[in-house]
Amino acid sequence: MPEPFPAIGHRYLVDFDAFRVELYFPSDVSLTYTNLDQNDNPVGSETVKIKVEAIRDHLFLVTWQESDKTTVVHVEDYKENTIITNITDPDLAFSEYHGTMKQIS
Repeated sequence: MPEPFPAIGHRYLVDFDAFRVELYFPSDVSLTYTNLDQNDNPVGSETVKIKVEAIRDHLFLVTWQESDKTTVVHVEDYKENTIITNITDPDLAFSEYHGTMKQIS
């Protein structure tokens, strides 16, 4: 039986160096992400429907599409508290970032 997704009900501060974001997972099918400015003030958020797949213990693939058609693929490692994000924006530009995550609630 796959391990349950450990993020449910928690908030995480994610630092990709190029930008910071707060992730809140109310369930295994929903995520609210909040973009943060340099002082960690919220500067926009969206709630999206996510798909979560267990890869191995403490490692999950999390995917979604945003309202503007941006697609996001995360590899979230809850053992090492690291995250990799791959983003394709509506103009089909592709970006990849590596970051750290810290549970804040």
